[in-house]
Amino acid sequence: MGYIQKNLMTGENIAYEARQHGIIYTGPIILALVSFCAFFIPIDTWINACICAVLLFIALCWAISIYGGRQYVVTTNRLIFKRGIINRNSHELLLKKCEGVQVDQTIFGRIFGYGTVIVTTGEVTNRYKYISNPLRFTTKIHEQISNLKEE
Repeated sequence: MGYIQKNLMTGENIAYEARQHGIIYTGPIILALVSFCAFFIPIDTWINACICAVLLFIALCWAISIYGGRQYVVTTNRLIFKRGIINRNSHELLLKKCEGVQVDQTIFGRIFGYGTVIVTTGEVTNRYKYISNPLRFTTKIHEQISNLKEE
């Protein structure tokens, strides 16, 4: 059972869980490809293997740090953002307090299906970057806000 499921309030359910888009891993993937190319440089085989291993290790650490255990969840009452694998950092916004939700997408974001979702509550603005299918995430937030107002 994950962090989000353990910390749901009584009667609260998960309505939607957003994911980060795979485009965030472009840098580590390029570094991994470079490491494979480094293996074919005409130097000693052991040196090539060491260079390849070090670059692959760096690419793996980079990918893990980018992912960072991030979760973006819309529940029936809250918007929860959790980050961290070893150290944990979480933000929780009551949907009743949300004043505005907007989507910011670049041309590449529209082509590849990712963007930034910006949620405002009073004086606080929260940005959730590289969200896969941000319009669906925004729609789910609006649906839950609407459901709360009807109750």
